[in-house]
Amino acid sequence: MSEEKTAVHSIKDLLGETKAKSSVYLIVISAKNAAMVGKMLKLEKSEFTMGRAPETSLQVEDDGVSRKHCKINQSPNGDYQLVDLGSTNGTFLNGIKVNVASLQDGDKIQIGANTVVKFSLQDQLEEAYQKSIYESATRDGLTKIFNKKYFLDTLRKEFAYCLRHRVPLSLVMFDIDHFKKINDTYGHPAGDYVLQRVAQKIAETVRQEDLFARYGGEEFALMLRESAADKGLRCAERCRRAVDVAEFVFNGTPIKVTISLGVATLFDSDFAQPDDLIAAADKYLYRAKRAGRNRVDAAEISGP
Repeated sequence: MSEEKTAVHSIKDLLGETKAKSSVYLIVISAKNAAMVGKMLKLEKSEFTMGRAPETSLQVEDDGVSRKHCKINQSPNGDYQLVDLGSTNGTFLNGIKVNVASLQDGDKIQIGANTVVKFSLQDQLEEAYQKSIYESATRDGLTKIFNKKYFLDTLRKEFAYCLRHRVPLSLVMFDIDHFKKINDTYGHPAGDYVLQRVAQKIAETVRQEDLFARYGGEEFALMLRESAADKGLRCAERCRRAVDVAEFVFNGTPIKVTISLGVATLFDSDFAQPDDLIAAADKYLYRAKRAGRNRVDAAEISGP
């Protein structure tokens, strides 16, 4: 009996038979909101605007960005132009300030202090490949939320920004109560299911601009931008409740799942390094576990 083998000769074998068709994208390569980095935005209309205003095609939260900062136009012959919209601080193409300029594949557009996007022509295979590379570099394979490396890289940038501008930043660290017992009682596939379901419930609970990541094992991290201690506590309590009331059923067997959470907040110079903020949130997390689990703990509510 002959053994069948599958040969992979090209990227098409990996991505499937897809008709190559060029499309235009803006790829975010730098942003104040680090969760945006690596995202691909398809230019599907003849006019694509960027700025702080909610009605723009790409809303940019960054220092020095005007409400309607610039736009990209497509001419009838298919060419693309970058047009500054009278912005206060200017629009830069490959490092040069421009009012109107033609765009070529690979050009880099900068607006504000931190935001840089790349103008890119890609066919569908390249698009799928780029997305897969971005996902594998930034996402946890099991839960599909951000991974620890991406979280730590982003936290370092946000920490420096918030410290410099005296903007509050809250960090929530949490883990699943009695997770080893869940694995031992129901098996590791059930444990994987619980991890995925917890990630899903928390992702549905937090804001889009918050950064949610798997920190390792059954521990998770949630970074809350521009959130003081009271907002951090309220968010943590919403997350605790969302998991507490959720149904977890694996292969017909119900599993009771709860989480314990610790919250720490940076404001002014409370912490010197990002690791100090993580350590503080972890300290309150373990206080919550020692106090009985399925609860939130933080500096404002912890005992001496």
